[in-house]
Amino acid sequence: MVIALAHGVGLLALVLLAYRLLLSRFGGRRSFGPLSGLLFGAAAILSMMDAFPVADGVIVDLRNVMVALAGVFGGWPAALTAAAVGSAYRLWLGGAGVATGLIGMGLTGLAGVLAAPLLRRNGREPGFRPLVLFGLLVAPLTLAPFLVLPAWGPAEILQRLGLPLTGFTVLGIALLGMMLAREHRRVGDERALARSEAMFRAVFDHSIDNLFIGKIAGDGAFILQRGNAAAFAAMGTTAEQAQGRSPDAFLPPDVAAKLADDLRVCIDSGGPIRFEDKDTRDGVTRYWEVSLVPIRDADGTVAMVSVGARDITRRHEAERAIRESEARYRLLARSVSDVIGRVGVDGVRRFCSEAVRDSLGCDPAELVGRPLTERMHPDDRAAVTDGLGRMTPTSPTMKSTYRLRHADGHWVWIESAVRLVADDWGAPLEFVSVERDITARKVMEAELQDARRAAEAANRSKGEFLASLSHELRTPMNAVIGFADLIARESEGPIGNPFYKDFATNIRDSGQHLLELINEILDNVRAEAGQLVLDDEVVDLEQTATFAVRLLTPRAGRAGIALTAAVDPAARHLRGDEKRIRQILLNLLTNAVKYTPAGGRVSVGAALDADGGLRLEVRDNGMGIAEQDMGRVLQAFGRVESAANRQVEGTGLGLPLTRRLVELHGGTLSLSSTVGQGTTAVARFPASRVADESGRFAVPATPPLSSWAPLSILMVEDDQTIRETGTALLRSWGHRVVAAAGAGEALVVLRSPETLDLLFSDIVMPPGMNGAELAREARRLRPGLPVLLASGFAAHAVVADDAAQAGFDQIAKPYDAAELQQRLDRLRPSGSGAPAGGSAEAPARVERPVPPPPPPPAPAPPRPVAETAEGLRILVAEDVEMNRMLVVTILKQLGHRVVAVEDGAAAVAAVRRHAFDLILMDVNMPVMDGLAATRAIRAMVPPANATPIVALTANTFPEDVAHCRAAGMTGYVPKPIDRKLLMAEIARSVVPPPAPRPGLEPELGLNGKGGPAT
Repeated sequence: MVIALAHGVGLLALVLLAYRLLLSRFGGRRSFGPLSGLLFGAAAILSMMDAFPVADGVIVDLRNVMVALAGVFGGWPAALTAAAVGSAYRLWLGGAGVATGLIGMGLTGLAGVLAAPLLRRNGREPGFRPLVLFGLLVAPLTLAPFLVLPAWGPAEILQRLGLPLTGFTVLGIALLGMMLAREHRRVGDERALARSEAMFRAVFDHSIDNLFIGKIAGDGAFILQRGNAAAFAAMGTTAEQAQGRSPDAFLPPDVAAKLADDLRVCIDSGGPIRFEDKDTRDGVTRYWEVSLVPIRDADGTVAMVSVGARDITRRHEAERAIRESEARYRLLARSVSDVIGRVGVDGVRRFCSEAVRDSLGCDPAELVGRPLTERMHPDDRAAVTDGLGRMTPTSPTMKSTYRLRHADGHWVWIESAVRLVADDWGAPLEFVSVERDITARKVMEAELQDARRAAEAANRSKGEFLASLSHELRTPMNAVIGFADLIARESEGPIGNPFYKDFATNIRDSGQHLLELINEILDNVRAEAGQLVLDDEVVDLEQTATFAVRLLTPRAGRAGIALTAAVDPAARHLRGDEKRIRQILLNLLTNAVKYTPAGGRVSVGAALDADGGLRLEVRDNGMGIAEQDMGRVLQAFGRVESAANRQVEGTGLGLPLTRRLVELHGGTLSLSSTVGQGTTAVARFPASRVADESGRFAVPATPPLSSWAPLSILMVEDDQTIRETGTALLRSWGHRVVAAAGAGEALVVLRSPETLDLLFSDIVMPPGMNGAELAREARRLRPGLPVLLASGFAAHAVVADDAAQAGFDQIAKPYDAAELQQRLDRLRPSGSGAPAGGSAEAPARVERPVPPPPPPPAPAPPRPVAETAEGLRILVAEDVEMNRMLVVTILKQLGHRVVAVEDGAAAVAAVRRHAFDLILMDVNMPVMDGLAATRAIRAMVPPANATPIVALTANTFPEDVAHCRAAGMTGYVPKPIDRKLLMAEIARSVVPPPAPRPGLEPELGLNGKGGPAT
């Protein structure tokens, strides 16, 4: 066995030599595994040729060692190849141990493959101890196959084969494995060295610095060992001419001598040295930064010197320019009144200009070297320090305001502009600041702030006064107009003398006119604040002109003025706010009558212009207006001062408000006048406002045609006329439209598989959920669905605010064709070319001019109460006795049963005792106001908390309407009470909602605040 082991050692040496050659030639390639497997397989065959015979046909050798190491160093390709080659030869040998040999090679090869990741962890080659442990692991695998021999038992196998096999296996794996691992490490080191040298050569040869290495010869002379291309170019030579030669052979004598001196200084110092030098050639001076580093041999003697030279000519020029710039900067700093300073990144002042003497009364030297925040007010230090800390090269500027202490102790306000200065690599160098004394400006700002607060307080007082004035005036006007209307309608029986009926009509109309004068004052205030909101309806100009003429006829008759009106039938109907159009006409006629002398003429006419617009004209032959005063009369409170004008009373509010009202309708107001001949006032309305009797546009317009594919739109509108006209318009543009009359129908569509690209809904849709709530539900059912909400009434204020806060897009009624097209373009789903996945093909676009969408028609006259609500039990809460009597009278004439109380507390108590179908609630009442009473009722248990509550109030500002809605009121009727409006609101509030559709839950609440559905 010893002789066989000695032979095995020789085999290991042979394998090592062959493996070294193989690893050097094929290491790292894919072919290395199979080739190393052939090598280990051949070694296994040689081992079996010189094996140690144990019994007849049973031999012991190093084949298992070879197969195991093949798996460790070559992976599974090597182990498989080595086992296959060795197994083939063992089959050829034959004998009783063939099966034993084949099994042993298979097991040891598998063990090598499995143990390789552990032995070569992290790419490191295994050491002696892991290899010994691996050999001890493999030894039992070489013994186990002998169990298949029928003649041998375990004890005999251990006795006869345990020692030789274990020795062969452990020693063979340890010795050969160590040598193979060493070869792997040697080859790896050689390759790493080659890579390092290649990197060094790449850096050395391609560096823009001049680099070369000088070798010290035996006689102390210097020989150029190696240099890069930049060095040879700077020296005016080539590598072939310079390498291996002394510098004086290829450099000018003075340059060579200087280089030799520098090299000797480096050798004598024994360490690296660095200095700057300059070189002048052909009249050009260049500056160099030179570094010399000695290179020592194994015994510590300096054998070579590495020389590096960098061209710093540009840096020298830049430094010179900086010095010159700094000199100019210091001169400039002494000349300006602002304080110019430099502050280090540590917050310490490095420079301060002379202007600091005027600002802070101290010498610049007192601030230089001191922290920037030293003289700063304690309340300002943190903000300035944090601001400086946040400055970066990408955000290098900061403006701040702070206070600095003057030399005499008082505080000076400073406005500072600071810029961060960084080097070429972005590292902060310092801060440059410009500080300006703004104490005088701060004093002025404080005075202006006090004045602004005083103006705001005065404005609030004015608003509160106007709101109070509006309420106080409307309250008695409610009784005047209301009772006059009851008399004029002979509601309590016929009046014997018909003149009394006319008198009552005149009282009612005059009261209405007085109310409109009150509104005119308030409207001017609203117009200045941009809070005027128009309703949209069909205005009959003939009826409006007749009303205005009839109202002013008594006054004109007393003055002997002829008053006439003529309305072209083609211009009879106009889309707009009827009350505002009447106000426009009354203001213009009133002015004409006031400034026309006795015997004069005033005429009003309406006709279409050549461009299709409507021209409303009021002409008089009165005193006229001078040309220089034309602009003044259109300003608020502007009056022309003359002897004739002083005899005419007026506030100067009519024409400015009239102009604003015309402009709100999209029109213009112009005046033309000649002194002594008269004045003509012309209100022009755009063609889009002209309508026919049904409310449709009479003059078609051509909206911009959209260039994108049609959309699938769900249009939700409770008004049938608006729904039908809007649907027709959208379809004429090529869109596919699904119409729904309310939120219930819309939810059915939203929950269906119907493809939709947009939800277009009205905001207020009685009964059921409002548009904002429907939009939120649509977003939940269909995430990402674009929503467009429509509203144009003041009563929608709360819901519109709710929609705006939720981020839904809104469009005002009446719809403008161009605006609607723009909204559709903006809300169109991105990337859609046609309705995505639509189940029905969208109709083709009609390439022809189409009329713009008609604004919604005027609210239809309220249906008779019998159609909607008859014989209701109504609670009226009103503190003013006349108003309470008026409301009760109207309600009783309509057939309702009425209970009247004087304040909110009594109303709450009445609701607790009895059930009511409707509550009419005044807002301003003693004991408990209407808002508090409404909240108390809403807090009751059902069904009392669901009783509809309609506000009766003289507070008509939009915020007042919003407060009523927020308190839980479901409707709003302004004072003076209009009988038709009151009837319509009662009918709307008490109509029960339709039965919920299958799968839909009934909706309750106003804006989600617990009130009954409207």
